[in-house]
Amino acid sequence: MRKKIFIVFSFLALIALITTGILSLSFQKMISLKVLEDKLDSNVLMVKKAVEEENIDNRNLDIVAKEYSRLVDARVVFMDEDGNVIGDSAEKEERALKDEYIVKDMISSNVSLDNKNGNISSIRISVDSSDADKLNKNYVKYLFISAFIGFIVAFIIGLRYMRYATDPYKELTKAMKNISNGNYGEKLHFQEYSELGVLANSFNDMSVKLDDTIEKLQESNTKLKATLTSIVDGLIALDNNLNFILINPVAEKIFDIEGHKIMGKNIYDVFSEEEIFKIFQDYPIDNFTWEKELEIYEPEYKVLNVYANPIILNNDPTRKLGMVYLFQDVTKVKKLESVREDFVANVSHELKTPLTSIKGFIETLKDGAIEDKKVSHKFLNIIHVEVERLDCLVNDLLLLSEIESKNRDLVYEYFDVKEAIEDLFQFLDKIAEKKDIVLEKEIEKDIPEVYGSYNYFKQMLMNLVDNAIKYTPSGGKVKILAFKEGKDLTVQIKDTGIGIDKKHQDRLFERFYRVDKARSRQVGGTGLGLAIVKHIVLIFNGTLDLESAPNEGSIFTIKIPLNNNEYFRG
Repeated sequence: MRKKIFIVFSFLALIALITTGILSLSFQKMISLKVLEDKLDSNVLMVKKAVEEENIDNRNLDIVAKEYSRLVDARVVFMDEDGNVIGDSAEKEERALKDEYIVKDMISSNVSLDNKNGNISSIRISVDSSDADKLNKNYVKYLFISAFIGFIVAFIIGLRYMRYATDPYKELTKAMKNISNGNYGEKLHFQEYSELGVLANSFNDMSVKLDDTIEKLQESNTKLKATLTSIVDGLIALDNNLNFILINPVAEKIFDIEGHKIMGKNIYDVFSEEEIFKIFQDYPIDNFTWEKELEIYEPEYKVLNVYANPIILNNDPTRKLGMVYLFQDVTKVKKLESVREDFVANVSHELKTPLTSIKGFIETLKDGAIEDKKVSHKFLNIIHVEVERLDCLVNDLLLLSEIESKNRDLVYEYFDVKEAIEDLFQFLDKIAEKKDIVLEKEIEKDIPEVYGSYNYFKQMLMNLVDNAIKYTPSGGKVKILAFKEGKDLTVQIKDTGIGIDKKHQDRLFERFYRVDKARSRQVGGTGLGLAIVKHIVLIFNGTLDLESAPNEGSIFTIKIPLNNNEYFRG
């Protein structure tokens, strides 16, 4: 802006100077001619007076003319009554040339003598018009110098004024740039009582209001983002053109998309037509609330309850802005329902089998077998075994229920790992001996204490070692190892048993899951032992790994963090 003003200002100043110069030069020419004419008139009168007073009858008039010519610095011509030249200050060879251009190039003044002196009747004094041009040339030189000085002075004054005049606009431009960069509270600080002052005050008022408005919008946007982030279900909003206008982090995770990359994009640029129909149904004609259950398989399998509702402006059904979709992830709920159904079926089966056996033997005894002591004794022993099995099943179910409910009445404290393993070893060593199995232990010296439930820890090891003994043939070996590994306590149960095929290992810790149901019933057990182990490991914030192969034995590895106290307190 300053550059443009400078160019315009310089151009106008130059035009003014040129116009003034032209007018001054024209006026100067007129003045020069007038001064020259006045001088000639004065000189001719002076020559007239001198000629009238001087006796020049016997003198050469050319010489007299030359004397007066030198006096007045002009050509002097004496003429008789007939107008003939009788005396001329010019040289003979110059006379013809000067007379040829006398009309064009000479300025003259004539006067008649009142008292004739000799033959002289009139006098003419003339000068070359170039004398006026000489004066004009000098004037032009001084005019040019004055104009140049004036232009420089005007330039300096204009430059200073231009800076003064354009600084407010420069500050205004800077303030507007700051606002465009997000500094919405920017203000102008110059004092001005003209239109600029009014503009500055209006700008400052606008800036304050804009800052307040932006702050409120940002606060509303922050609240909206916080609300969307806090919603535990996925949420997607589309406008009437099927473009994304809202998506929360949960929906991004469900569909494996990045919200900031798809905002404003059309759903056909994000999903396939099959997915669009499956997820959003026939969107363009939807203007009502609907819900359905949806299964998706990518990026992972999920079961979703989808709720759709039109976005209506001011409760006017004709002013529909789009649709909002809520995606409720019910995968875990569905899985729990399936687990519960399986659990009920498994428990029913586990209870029904021994109860049917007990009922059959009791009915047989009632029909008369009780009279036969040998038969009745055998049947009563079988009933006793089935009752023991039921008792174990009920106890395991109660224990599993207690573990899953995270009983807050349990005592959590630091306990001695070595002591727990020693107590367990003394009890299980006798069971191993009966099966001709060697039970060994290897406990690292100065093994640190662990924070948690002492009873749960023993129960966890009890189930693992008991299983190892059950599924290890006679002559085999079971070993308990305990050692510190980094920030963890590592406990391993190794056996030389029958091993477990890879295809069964992922489901091995499910309730009532058995690799070989016939063998499991033969060795006893409820099918809940490893499920209990898994839940106890989770209570200790630990991990459980299995390495096994058929006929190569098994290694169960448990890692428990040694800083568990913070976990339990949390």
